[in-house]
Amino acid sequence: MNFFYAPLECWNKDRTIVEIKDQEAVHISKVLRQNVGDQILVADGIGNHSKCEITDISKRSVTAKVFETISEVEPGVQKVMAFGAIKKRDRLEFAIEKAVELDAWEICIFDANHSERSRINEERLQTQIVSAFKQSGRFFLPKLVIKKSLNEVFEHYADHNPIMAYLGDEKTEKTGALTHLKNLLLVGPEGGFSKREADLTKERGGKFISLGENRLRAETAVVAFLARYL
Repeated sequence: MNFFYAPLECWNKDRTIVEIKDQEAVHISKVLRQNVGDQILVADGIGNHSKCEITDISKRSVTAKVFETISEVEPGVQKVMAFGAIKKRDRLEFAIEKAVELDAWEICIFDANHSERSRINEERLQTQIVSAFKQSGRFFLPKLVIKKSLNEVFEHYADHNPIMAYLGDEKTEKTGALTHLKNLLLVGPEGGFSKREADLTKERGGKFISLGENRLRAETAVVAFLARYL
């Protein structure tokens, strides 16, 4: 059964009817050529998957009737994946896609001291997140957060436990089970984190971990980090 996304505002009050709009609707009607009476699976991104039957199709809208909903509660342990901005678009989008698949609760991109400055197309990245969300069958759609520095990241996630993947001289630990409910996983850009950023993490009570002896690309580090906590 094909899987589609419709945010909360697309559902009626008692969640018996959903209206799928724009590109999702075009994909249903023009690409997949589905018809009235066909069944689809629709996610709202806040914990619900609904089996629906198409009742009406127009040019940029598909209306469907809900006949079964499966719900999931928010995870008790949450992982925010925060990483330094990656200049090359294909690598940035790879990191975003894998972070969604590997269960990041939120994805934060920031300008680190060693980041190569680049323009971030938030709309395009949000589309990547929705695509990976649907592909992986997740119940909760990760939020995208953009910050200008590690300081801003710490301010935004002040109640999270920082864990930094670091290649410097700080003592690193082996990763074990996450001991906090809210966790901030930090990966640097291609040049790694600066000493100043490591000191800032230490001041915030964060710990440092090693992702192995090899030097990893930033997008590979995102995958390696999250995979340890699946």
